[in-house]
Amino acid sequence: MLLLFILLGIVLILLITGVNKSSETNKVVEEFQSQVQMQVSQALVNVSEKSELMNLERRIVSEVKQMATKLLAVLSKKTIEIIAKISRKVEMLPEPACQNLQCPRYWQHFNGSCYYFSNKEVTWNSSNLYCSLRGSHLVVINDRNEQYFLTIESNTKRYWIGLTDHVNEDNWQWVDGTAYETTPTFWADGEPNNIGNQGEDCVHTDDKGQWNDNVCTMKYPWICEQQAKSA
Repeated sequence: MLLLFILLGIVLILLITGVNKSSETNKVVEEFQSQVQMQVSQALVNVSEKSELMNLERRIVSEVKQMATKLLAVLSKKTIEIIAKISRKVEMLPEPACQNLQCPRYWQHFNGSCYYFSNKEVTWNSSNLYCSLRGSHLVVINDRNEQYFLTIESNTKRYWIGLTDHVNEDNWQWVDGTAYETTPTFWADGEPNNIGNQGEDCVHTDDKGQWNDNVCTMKYPWICEQQAKSA
């Protein structure tokens, strides 16, 4: 009987132990299943987020391309407008800027000569000296085309020119030695008249570009002339 009780006790212990082991196993299985489910859920979430990111990336790329196209169109339009404005400005530049250095800076080119229109006002002698010191002379008008050019460029202002009779009265001379009799004259009506006690021995243009004799000590702007350099 004692042996039977011992055997029953061992069987009971094994059963209890087995039940406990089974319970632990179930717990482990449940924990494993729970972890797998969490990982699967997380993976699904990641897949969903990745898909959304890819969609977002595609939208951004598309919008950037559209913006780039619009910006390029705007820049192209602005560039064309700027080029057009620059072209108009270049067309409006005075002729000397396009003479390939045939004339000094601030001088204007016409028919093989360079002309400097001063802004200051001095006497005839001072203006003649100014031109001489710069390798030129007061303008000598040789033909009608030159007279017309100077009239246009003078823009109703009066300028000293290189004509005088201060050496011999009524014996007009050009400062460069050109014979007065060989060139056309463009005197204003009634000129030269040599009015006044001081005498009028120097010539300037009037507001219409015609010539007028005047006292040499009067102060006017002047026009220098020199030969243009070869292109």
